[in-house]
Amino acid sequence: MSISLPSLEDAQNLLDRLVTDSQVLKHCQATRHKALRIASQVTSKIPVNHQLLELGALLHDIGRAHVHDVTHGCIGGQILIEHGYPNSIVLIVERHVLGGFRALEAESLGLPKRDFLPQSWEEKIVCVADKLGAFEWDGIEYPEKWLSKVDDRFAKLTKRYGVADPFQASMQRARDYTSELVALVIEE
Repeated sequence: MSISLPSLEDAQNLLDRLVTDSQVLKHCQATRHKALRIASQVTSKIPVNHQLLELGALLHDIGRAHVHDVTHGCIGGQILIEHGYPNSIVLIVERHVLGGFRALEAESLGLPKRDFLPQSWEEKIVCVADKLGAFEWDGIEYPEKWLSKVDDRFAKLTKRYGVADPFQASMQRARDYTSELVALVIEE
């Protein structure tokens, strides 16, 4: 049984109604565009639901309507549940933060004690697209540059969060997802 997805217009309206920070809204649009570009480059090799990906990427930071810390993914998931969104979108939103968290890591951060690790291709693509710069980035067409862009982003995050786990382990996972997608794109 397939659960129907909301329209892009409905998702955009929800995002616009709840998130008042114009920078967050701009970032959500940029992540949406980057995720779709990544998907277009890997879609011949892996199954990607483009509608699901687009909605998840657009809504990935909806939790920033309330908080600007590592709990924003979980809070965003709760917002979407309250608005009747399907679990497939909720999981993308919950699992995009850094590179996701294992259950014990999540608990140490004040999240529910369960895994928040990206599993589906849509979840991994949104996670990576989110890390490829805060806004639009013209390097999305050059997958060989993705890892250095992610490393630059994580250098800034390391200054903010430090070198301790769970942040370093989570960032390494995001780097691994990026490497996995790069390999798919450049694979002959």
